Amino acid sequence: MRRIVLVQLVLFAITAAVVVPFGIAYVAGPGAFRDPIRLHANMSNALGLTAGTSVTYRGVQVGQVASVALAPERGGARIEFDLDAGTRIPRDSIAKVGMGTVAGIQNVDIFPNTDTGPYLEDGDELSAPQDRQPVQMDRLMGDAAKLLDGLDPDDVGTLGTELGASFEGLGPTLSGLIEDGDKLSALLDGQAPQLRSLFVRTADLLGTMSGTSDAFVRGTGAARDFTEQLDAGSPVLVYLVDRSPAALNRTRDLFDRYRNSFGALLANLATVAPVISDRRSALAAGLDEIPEGLGKLESIVKGDRAQFALVGTQGPVCNYDTTRRAVGDISPIDPNLTLYCPPGEDIAQRGSRTAPRPDDLGLQNATTPGTVIGPPMVPDPVLVPTGAEALDQWNQLLEELGNGER
Repeated sequence: MRRIVLVQLVLFAITAAVVVPFGIAYVAGPGAFRDPIRLHANMSNALGLTAGTSVTYRGVQVGQVASVALAPERGGARIEFDLDAGTRIPRDSIAKVGMGTVAGIQNVDIFPNTDTGPYLEDGDELSAPQDRQPVQMDRLMGDAAKLLDGLDPDDVGTLGTELGASFEGLGPTLSGLIEDGDKLSALLDGQAPQLRSLFVRTADLLGTMSGTSDAFVRGTGAARDFTEQLDAGSPVLVYLVDRSPAALNRTRDLFDRYRNSFGALLANLATVAPVISDRRSALAAGLDEIPEGLGKLESIVKGDRAQFALVGTQGPVCNYDTTRRAVGDISPIDPNLTLYCPPGEDIAQRGSRTAPRPDDLGLQNATTPGTVIGPPMVPDPVLVPTGAEALDQWNQLLEELGNGER
């Protein structure tokens, strides 16, 4: 008999050792045998929180409010939370006080801003900004009560009567509106991808415009100024509108008449354009020098005629065997200071010998002579007169001969 009792006691002890911890874990939760994570939040208004209020994270209960107390040094209230051990909540999360049920029972819901760590640890502060808290039920019910107190029952009755009268006989029309709304909804649903793309692009456009607001304002101001100028020049615009059709017709006739020639001209431009594009620097220099050259041409004008002189020779010059660069290459290069023109009579000196050299180098390292080319120098330039000048000289000679006979 004693053996049976002993066996029963052993079985009872084993059962209790298994069932009791399981029951405690079932009732108290997963943190029954581990210390909870203690967090705190500082709020200017506790919003009616009390110890035992549930705390949820992503809608799942993870703990409860441990205590609520005043914090005079911070001018508000200090709320402490006990969260289940092992709960991982990002540090940038915020706590909001809301209603867990329609019965108005409060709870604290934690909203994360990221899905990754670092995570809150025991003793950390959980942010609970007051301006991020939702409107509380007591305030909402108070505002609703004030709104209802401000309504006159007679006015509400009159409004209902007038609305009934206004909708009387409009049943078919309302039915048609509902059916059309259903068709419109179906149409919008079928065009949902295009509408979504349109909204996304509109959002991107608005974002770009917000980033360039200053330029947009300046552009709007320029458009306004342009519009004012157009308004001020309205007589000229009216004149152009009246006479432009005739001018455009003449231009069209010109293009129609010479359309084959225009084609050849465009083809020639396609050939010439690469040549000009490779010589942009030379063309720019030429455009700078042409006005000065035209001014100097005035010096050859004598009365109503222009005098030209042809220089038959200029004497020999020095030639240097240097590598020519590609057209359009304007990259800087190092000068060759070893080139010089060998001394000689009537040689046009060119090269580094006649150019200023830095650091008083003079003729040092001048080791590469140039090659003398060209015809020899004549005592005086040979002037070749034009036909008109020769005729004038002949007539002048005849006149002098005639004067000598008299």
